Amino acid sequence: MQKKKQKTKYLLPVAFAMILVVFLVLGVVFMRNSLMKLTVEERSSQLEEMVTQIQANLQSGLQTHWNLATGLNDAIQGEHFENEQELCDNIARLEKMFCTDMYGSQVMLLDAQGTGYLKDGPVGIWNDIIHLTDGKNQHTFVSETDNIDGCFLVFSQELVSPVTMGENNVRFTHVVLLKDIKTVKQYYTTMTYGGSAATYFIKSNGIMAYFDADDDDVIGARNIFKALEEVEYVQGQSFEIVTEQLDRDGIAVANIMLNKTEYYYCITTLDDYDMKLMLLIPADSVAVSTMNMMDSTIRTGVVFILAMAVLMLLAVISFIRVQQSSQMVKVEQETNRELNRLRMVAESANAAKSTFLNNMSHDIRTPMNAIIGFTNIAVKHNPPPEIKSCLDKISESSEHLLALINDVLDISRIESGKIKYTPTPVDIAEVTDSVLTIMYGYLSNRSITFRTELEEPKMRYVLTDAVRVREILVNILGNAVKFTNDGGTVTYSVSYHPAKDDRYINVRYRIADTGIGMEEEFVDRIFDEFSQEEHGARTQYKGTGLGMAITKRYIDLMGGTISVESRKGAGSTFTVELPMEIAEACEVKKKDYSVGNTDLTGLKILLAEDNDLNAEIAIVQLEELGMQITRAADGEEAVRFFAENPEGTFDLIFMDVMMPKMNGYEATKAIRCLPNRPDAVMIPIIAMTANAFAEDVQASLDAGMNGHLSKPIVMDEVVKTIAGNLDR
Repeated sequence: MQKKKQKTKYLLPVAFAMILVVFLVLGVVFMRNSLMKLTVEERSSQLEEMVTQIQANLQSGLQTHWNLATGLNDAIQGEHFENEQELCDNIARLEKMFCTDMYGSQVMLLDAQGTGYLKDGPVGIWNDIIHLTDGKNQHTFVSETDNIDGCFLVFSQELVSPVTMGENNVRFTHVVLLKDIKTVKQYYTTMTYGGSAATYFIKSNGIMAYFDADDDDVIGARNIFKALEEVEYVQGQSFEIVTEQLDRDGIAVANIMLNKTEYYYCITTLDDYDMKLMLLIPADSVAVSTMNMMDSTIRTGVVFILAMAVLMLLAVISFIRVQQSSQMVKVEQETNRELNRLRMVAESANAAKSTFLNNMSHDIRTPMNAIIGFTNIAVKHNPPPEIKSCLDKISESSEHLLALINDVLDISRIESGKIKYTPTPVDIAEVTDSVLTIMYGYLSNRSITFRTELEEPKMRYVLTDAVRVREILVNILGNAVKFTNDGGTVTYSVSYHPAKDDRYINVRYRIADTGIGMEEEFVDRIFDEFSQEEHGARTQYKGTGLGMAITKRYIDLMGGTISVESRKGAGSTFTVELPMEIAEACEVKKKDYSVGNTDLTGLKILLAEDNDLNAEIAIVQLEELGMQITRAADGEEAVRFFAENPEGTFDLIFMDVMMPKMNGYEATKAIRCLPNRPDAVMIPIIAMTANAFAEDVQASLDAGMNGHLSKPIVMDEVVKTIAGNLDR
């Protein structure tokens, strides 16, 4: 009986541990399903964005053909030709005049009976004449006529004044532009996905009009809609649901299985062209960084479960030992110490889940702006030394957090193709020297010998992305300083070498240190995301493990190479080679727009900002420089304030983007279009927003703004932007 009670006593903690482990497993399963759902949404969003861009590019490019059709109408209307030869010669003349071969197009005249005439002569009754009988002046559709070889996108326009021919005055009623549908590829690209994407142009009845891909057509059917009805859908989708979404939103995304391979396709309607556009891509090629983060999070969850299982096992063992031993207190203390150690291990493993950051740029930059802004304001009020020390640490920590966030976002945006290489003319010697200023700041509190070996370039001006080059060099040099102990040496060498093409030079950067070095097996993984040689390195040296991954992506983007030589305890050497095109010598006139050299006293500013904290920060910092601030709580109020006040009331407008009622883009366009207000077109409007990416800057300029400032705001940049736009 006693033994039975003891067994029952031991079974209770065992059962409790098993139940807890089951709950943990279920929790990880739930987390995995949630992450999978989030991944599908991310992939769908990315593909939809890509197709929307292709659609916009296509429609913009195809609009040119309507301009051609209109020009042809104007050039030939009311003409009379004596015979077919004269008519055909004139068609050839028109094609040469309007350079239709550049657009993959040819001209056809259509008489009242439906006979088509090309520059080579008549082609008989045109099969697609039925499309022109609805009484409209203009028509666009996909044609596969038997009269002419090929598949064409038709741009037909009724002649304002009919053309006639011969003694019988045969009337020609339409001028038709036939564009080879294969040539629409010049208006879009799918290289973002490394050539794995396939593009389909589909008629309204589902028949494929054109297919474009590096590999064979995996669908393998003439009627695409019929094939899509029969494939296997995942995530609870179906072709019927896709069709409903397409009719409702004009665009739809679906996840399917083809030949035992998972694919995503996005289909959209090309307005006014009687066609559908579809992009088909293997799932493995979409949102790669998101999948890597999801896998990392799942692995962390598994580690967490194992740690908790070990915890429970040790707890049960400890409980049994306590019941069996007379030294209960001692055993309990030892068990508690072990449990605390394992709890810390589990918490450390669980913390790795924070690497799964997604869509947070705006939401994080907004409070970061408040933290950094109020900290700077507090520092300017001469606080006591102990408070100033705390404020300085807050400011330093905020800047570090912002850098970590930017690293995670950058690696995701590089892989999704949103960051492009845009070379501009620069003085390469100035780019090389500008890195030294940053490095001297890194070395200010270190006892490290910093050597430079800088060759004077023969060709100073090149085409490159100076910002990316500086980021590459600062990243490698920063690591060299970070991982070199005091008393060591860091060497920065720059040399210039001929390239295979005389129009280019190879710039070689060599950065060597006498630091801690790396194991040989880690050198092969140094450019992997979230890669760090030791767990202790994160505590001692800090960072995300993304710096070298971003550096490698930038170098690849610029067509360069990077190599590493390292030995544990003996230092590392990084060699970067970047090809750069030689540019003409240029001079850039620089004006000093720093705070100390620019007087902005009395400047009247209209500030459109819906966030009270951000508004308070901006007002305090701008008023400290002598400016007069009027705040509008949203875009609609900003437009009203400007419209209701006379000309000259405001010198400049700072415009937030994400605002209620009317966003910053809409408010800017509304101000620019105000009637009877000449200053509405001239007043500088500057975006001051947490939307900080290159496409956000372009969106601000496209909306009619004159500049873009990213939050957290830096007053030196604010002053430079104001002065640069007012030229004060």
